[in-house]
Amino acid sequence: SSSSSSSSVAKNNNNNDENNNILSIGCTKLHLLHTATIPKRDDVTGEIPNNYTPEEIISEACSFFRTHLPPDGYSALGIASFGPAGVDPKSKDQYGKILSGSPKKQWRGVDILSPIQEACGLMGGELEKRVAFDTDVNAPALAEFKHRCWQQQQQEQSSNTSSSKPLTSLSYITIGTGVGVGLVLNSQPLHGLLHPEGGHICIQPLPDDKFTGYSWGAKSPYKGLGTVEGVASSVALTERWIQMEQEREMVKILYGKGSSGSGGNGSSPSRKRDEEQEQSSKISINNNGDNAQTREILSTLPNSHPIWLHASNAIANLSVSLLLLTSCQKIVLGGGIMKRDILYSMVRSRVWTLLNGYLDSVEELSDERKLEDVIVGSSWEEVGSGLVGAFALALDAYEKDGEEEGGEEGRTSLLDSDASGKKKTASESEEQRLFTSGVLVGIGLSFGCALMMSLLGRGSPRR
Repeated sequence: SSSSSSSSVAKNNNNNDENNNILSIGCTKLHLLHTATIPKRDDVTGEIPNNYTPEEIISEACSFFRTHLPPDGYSALGIASFGPAGVDPKSKDQYGKILSGSPKKQWRGVDILSPIQEACGLMGGELEKRVAFDTDVNAPALAEFKHRCWQQQQQEQSSNTSSSKPLTSLSYITIGTGVGVGLVLNSQPLHGLLHPEGGHICIQPLPDDKFTGYSWGAKSPYKGLGTVEGVASSVALTERWIQMEQEREMVKILYGKGSSGSGGNGSSPSRKRDEEQEQSSKISINNNGDNAQTREILSTLPNSHPIWLHASNAIANLSVSLLLLTSCQKIVLGGGIMKRDILYSMVRSRVWTLLNGYLDSVEELSDERKLEDVIVGSSWEEVGSGLVGAFALALDAYEKDGEEEGGEEGRTSLLDSDASGKKKTASESEEQRLFTSGVLVGIGLSFGCALMMSLLGRGSPRR
């Protein structure tokens, strides 16, 4: 088992293959054998092509799994997908599919699970118990929860103390092209009518916020006006920037040099206004937040840009709602937007302001500085939290199937430790033979990604 109290991704010194990495999730060590990004990034520009269809992406993913199919077959499959998606196995018409409410039009109704499940040879009967499908926020929430439970156990062992508040709840928020929320409550991922869609709750905007809404809002709750995703997602932030630039250009037109006199450059004021208006309109016609290249502008903006105030306020509003509604013990922030490190302190400060002292009686929320232990960053941002979440789903499905077959003698969770900190069942030699083969399936930078993995069994798989 891993000796470190935090997860890590390290090169395997015993193998020269770049793709062979060691990934630790709590006390479980995984050996990454094969990874792929589909569609593949351009070798020159580093961009992911956005002209791939869902069918082409899934077909290439299936080909990947068939290529790396081990002699004894795959033991389990975990898929962490963007939503809204069908996550209830009892709902045969929707399970494993992207639902009609998705803003990604091409993906509506697409069956992600079945073709990949078939490619992995896990169709029918008992084999289907080894397949897990969930959202790319619920899956990371599960992985983060398991990992942090293990961290808490390690800390208790090192200090020889017992926590009066064992971790039983956690929320994972990803802020990227959209905003998603995964929840673990009472130590279980939350499902109900569907799955959490916390990115679409309304927020209290900053005073005098004039943003008119983002382009994905047409088919979103509240039409995307004043929601977390409608303010903090990269799509919304880019379109806010576009709106701010257009307003700035308009001010230049009305009050700049071209608004009075003919000037000395031979260009009439009216002609200059027409040229500036044309240039300004090109921003909205040819570029919007749904364009991956346009969204790259966010990485160039300084920390002092007002856009980050709006983003941090929206994320803080969501965090406060989660604290008040679910009383979750940890809020983990991830996704591309959170690579802007300044946002963590901004979010915590805004959360403290919005709570207004209401939860001061809770020890963990009694001081603003203590929010650093409540609102935290992802454990696996470097490798991708969604991918790690897919690993966790596959492991969970594999272990649950083992428990059903073996009863009390069955396998216990690889992600859990007993009171002594040792693995409950799997030995270190067994752990050495645990391999994973993963694939990161991208839908282009404008859409985010679905994450998929497969688990090679220890010894012969139960088939």
